[in-house]
Amino acid sequence: MELTSDTKFVIGILIATVLVIGGGAYFANKKTPDAEGKIVPNSLVNRLVQEDSATIGPKDAKVTFVEFGDFQCPSCGSLHPILKDVKEKYKDQSVRFMFRHFPLPQHEHAFLAAEAAVEAGKQNKFWEFHDLLFENQTNLKQENLVAYAEKIGLHMDMFRSALDSHAHKSTVERDVADGKALGLGGTPTLFVNNRLYNGKHSVDALSAAIDAALK
Repeated sequence: MELTSDTKFVIGILIATVLVIGGGAYFANKKTPDAEGKIVPNSLVNRLVQEDSATIGPKDAKVTFVEFGDFQCPSCGSLHPILKDVKEKYKDQSVRFMFRHFPLPQHEHAFLAAEAAVEAGKQNKFWEFHDLLFENQTNLKQENLVAYAEKIGLHMDMFRSALDSHAHKSTVERDVADGKALGLGGTPTLFVNNRLYNGKHSVDALSAAIDAALK
């Protein structure tokens, strides 16, 4: 059957449309560095990692995973058990996990909780205290913080003194300033080897990002 010129024109339009849509889908799904997250510029790398921040893993690790978090943030709380699994998965590999404080102004107890966590770190029990805070996000008043400190066996005179005098306020303020310099808009914000992580908050997705960095 011979096609009319009008029919040929319509078919041509349909083929062109399919090609455009298919090409658009290909490029949308094609991973690029921007889709994976922007790289921190060299001028700001020193704002991403602070060596006195709480860490798990070797200091000379091939991969450094940084979380900016808020102990009162529900999204950080949801991420917490996922990150615990990720940390356990990579505990024997060249991966260092770092926690930076970014208490949000709308969370009235987050800043003091961050100060308390810094003191727990000074007493070499940051991660135990960190876990208790995320597991009890609705109870972060000062009396709660004191109870958690007692539970994990901190030196209570030192702990109470640090909270009352706000001994670690400047450390938390530094982390917040670093976060703002890096363009943080909220929490949790994650970085894998100087690259912002924009993927899903799942063990598989986070593991894929870490594995890619390890390679």
